[in-house]
Amino acid sequence: MEKLTKMDYFNRILAYAHEEDKDFLRHEMELLEKKNASRSNKPTAKQVANASLADDVYDAMQDGQSYTVADVKALVPELAEANPQKISAILTKLRKEIRVSRELVKGKAYFTKI
Repeated sequence: MEKLTKMDYFNRILAYAHEEDKDFLRHEMELLEKKNASRSNKPTAKQVANASLADDVYDAMQDGQSYTVADVKALVPELAEANPQKISAILTKLRKEIRVSRELVKGKAYFTKI
């Protein structure tokens, strides 16, 4: 199933809409284009900081050794005050980049550097 954007939906509806509804749909499409034109595609400061933390985690991990979220927290000093959800999100980012692997052992997640 392909992923449709709002603009795709508006175009589909526009093809079947009554004449009195087409002006409204065109106006909504103009507003959407204006909104998208003013949007910034740059990462936020927090996203940049988390990317830096992800690199720190990856550099601190050793090849062939498995780590739990708590192990990673102890491994990187900058994450000493971080909650487990933040560390898990950083590890998930590394997984999506195929830099670490994840395996479940008796319901506990272990992360290994690739």
